[in-house]
Amino acid sequence: MRRLVYLLICILVAFCLASCATSGNAIITQFPLTQTQKSVSTTGLLRGTINYGSGYYFPTSDDIIDISLLKTDGKTGLITEISHSRIRRPPNFPIQFTMSYDQADIAEDDTCTVIVTLLVGDVINRQGMTLLTKTADGFNEASLSLVSV
Repeated sequence: MRRLVYLLICILVAFCLASCATSGNAIITQFPLTQTQKSVSTTGLLRGTINYGSGYYFPTSDDIIDISLLKTDGKTGLITEISHSRIRRPPNFPIQFTMSYDQADIAEDDTCTVIVTLLVGDVINRQGMTLLTKTADGFNEASLSLVSV
């Protein structure tokens, strides 16, 4: 009896392989998303300009500009960083920047803020901050002026 079952299974497998080989079509298996699988998200781009504020500043090779995109959860008030960028040896001001973020990280009732910090010799020299406005494509262009801290 076992031999008969084994023979039937072998014939069934051989038949399946033969039908795939003769038809030339690939077998594609699709599985539904489960809760453990992550759906594909869209990457958003935030563009902005950083100004030095009053006076004109020529950065040195040791200067660093940190740019953080923060979101404030509309329900809990929790603030989290969703994107970060660092510019070493920044060019002369104004500085144009672009940073990417995952749009899935931002819910409809969340608010987002950009904070820029100028570090001169590992010491915070100036900072700037702006609240972002949502648009159909993501956010408005951020414009920040650095002020003394």
